[in-house]
Amino acid sequence: MIKKVKFLPVLLLTGYSLVWCSCTQQRATCLTPTIASLSIEFMHLPIDTSTVFVDTALPAAVLIPVTRRAAVDSFPQQSVLTISLSSDTTFCQWLFKPDTTTKTFDTISFYYQRNLQFLSNACGFAYFYTLDSVHTTHFSYQNYNVVYSIDSAHITNASVTNDVNTTYQLQVYIHPDY
Repeated sequence: MIKKVKFLPVLLLTGYSLVWCSCTQQRATCLTPTIASLSIEFMHLPIDTSTVFVDTALPAAVLIPVTRRAAVDSFPQQSVLTISLSSDTTFCQWLFKPDTTTKTFDTISFYYQRNLQFLSNACGFAYFYTLDSVHTTHFSYQNYNVVYSIDSAHITNASVTNDVNTTYQLQVYIHPDY
């Protein structure tokens, strides 16, 4: 006659537990930002005769990506805005309004190189960018006296990385008549 083993269920449960625990991976959490952000500082001349540019706190700026599907970014009153570039292409274009009440859009076009960088085992890879050029255009109506808002743009730091201590990469000069 076969004798019943009382400890067989406990032994099987312990064995299954050991196998289950040995299969789970424990990874370190990623504490590094994985998205490279482009910071844009807006500047203007306080008066027409001035030669010194100062920060422009835009009342309610709106940025709409043209070349990719994304949400419309609207910003509260501030002088530095942060956007992300497209990792799919080497070109990105945004429609810009300095205020929600403005009826016309300016465009800001970014041309850049993409660089895939390894961050760490926990974070994986991220795209960093090197700005080649920035172009602005103005959509103003000829029949109306509409003043565009962007006068010019200047690249101050061509490297767009995940470094949160970078102040800004681009200065956009607002038209004095705005």
